[in-house]
Amino acid sequence: MLSENARERVSKFIGKLSQLGGISAFVYEDGKARGTRALRVRTAHGLELWIVPDRGMDLYEATFRGRSLCWHSPTGMVHPAYYSANGADWLKNFAGGLLTTCGLSTAGAASHDDGEELGLHGLISNTPAENVSWSERWEGEDCLFQITGQVREASVHGRNLLLERTISTSLHSASFTIQDTVENQGVHSSPLMILYHFNFGFPLLTSKSKIYSPSESITPIDDLSEASLDKWNLFDSPHMGQQELVYFHRMKADRREVAVVLVSNEEDLDFGIAMHYDSQTLSRFNQWKMTGVNHFVLGLEPANCNTRGREYERSQGTLEFIEPGERREFKIELQILENKEQVMNAIKKV
Repeated sequence: MLSENARERVSKFIGKLSQLGGISAFVYEDGKARGTRALRVRTAHGLELWIVPDRGMDLYEATFRGRSLCWHSPTGMVHPAYYSANGADWLKNFAGGLLTTCGLSTAGAASHDDGEELGLHGLISNTPAENVSWSERWEGEDCLFQITGQVREASVHGRNLLLERTISTSLHSASFTIQDTVENQGVHSSPLMILYHFNFGFPLLTSKSKIYSPSESITPIDDLSEASLDKWNLFDSPHMGQQELVYFHRMKADRREVAVVLVSNEEDLDFGIAMHYDSQTLSRFNQWKMTGVNHFVLGLEPANCNTRGREYERSQGTLEFIEPGERREFKIELQILENKEQVMNAIKKV
């Protein structure tokens, strides 16, 4: 007699998979968020993610067993129809959330480059996705959850870049993977700048948090950041009037897969999050540290550029390009660390 598989065992206790977890679609109905499509993903292990196809397939809400992992900006969710590409207007639409993608042809500071006026962080996070699909598929002892969508940056006589994003997790998982492919479907070479603006917040981020990373060197962006360089990985209580600090990390050259760990409380080491990414495709790492009142947030940002903008990258000879027909792949995994053993093992890997 064949033994029961996981699906058969579980199905005896539930009427529908959604009783334990799964993917469900909804639309925001109020304020500036009205009309924005979103997908709620829940795992039986306690991880919940809200994926927003109308905001470049980015991740807004993220919780683990009811505890928020991310920072929500004062703007809240904003429909992309309100987006303006002028200067720093991007900030008026910056909801924070777990991930805001920056790119694809520019990221970082607003600048003037190659005859273009470029706004802060590009437009991809304010571009609705197309061909969005999702699935719940049993495989072995687990049920796999997968969400896919395509986001296009294009103009007549201009560039035509397509980002295809797949976000994967499973019923029993406390981790998820973002797999991106960027393809130049145009006829001209195009700058390629991509920055993954992860925004970690309270209660994951606290005044006792600590960052662990395999950094070979850390360069501050300005004098204020330099003055706090010795505390780049430590935190304090929120301060009124605190200004942002930015650091550029160069990871150790012998690490292709880079692991960066954020621990919620360095005195207990019982809760945190680990980020894994490929340093060959994402060769830069930016850190945004903001510990102001109601702006208490940490940005950990794997990228192929820093945040000084496209004009600066071109002037330094570091601007990357993607040729017609070329495809680039990027992969990032985030894992919740839910006990002291997992936190200590993750720190050792760093």
